[in-house]
Amino acid sequence: MICQSCGENEANIEIRHEFNHQTFSVFLCKGCAEAQSMAYMEEQVAENSVDFLSLLQRSPEKDVEMLECEYCGMSLQAVMDSSKLGCEHCYDKFADNVMQMVERAQNGNKGHVGKVPLAEKEVLVVEEQLRVLQDRIVLLVAEEAFEEAAVVRDQIRALKEDGAGLDEE
Repeated sequence: MICQSCGENEANIEIRHEFNHQTFSVFLCKGCAEAQSMAYMEEQVAENSVDFLSLLQRSPEKDVEMLECEYCGMSLQAVMDSSKLGCEHCYDKFADNVMQMVERAQNGNKGHVGKVPLAEKEVLVVEEQLRVLQDRIVLLVAEEAFEEAAVVRDQIRALKEDGAGLDEE
């Protein structure tokens, strides 16, 4: 069979197309099949690049303007402009954006990095030690390392007995 595209070479590739529930076959030589394949790929790249470009053209400002708290009506753009939230629900609505704003304002830190009053510093250190030990005891119990868990339990008791300004729970 002769290639249906160039009409010169022998066709050794059959390409089937389906259109309106009917199947059509086209017989092509290797060169014409490669050329059509390349044309198809270029067409697909062109279609995808249009989608990609439309994504690039979407401005983040439009997204910012569209976000709005359904309780107080404050928009994310207004929050960003004023650095103030409208209500307590804004914290949930704009959580990701607020954390980004905090991170930018604190040079990449999300947690508090400022000064702590001396009276509170010791309490905070003990609370952090307790939190670490309580996390550790949960892991040890899950691993069934009960002897080590008992040691950690005693450390927790000792920390709580010393108090260091901790309130009883």
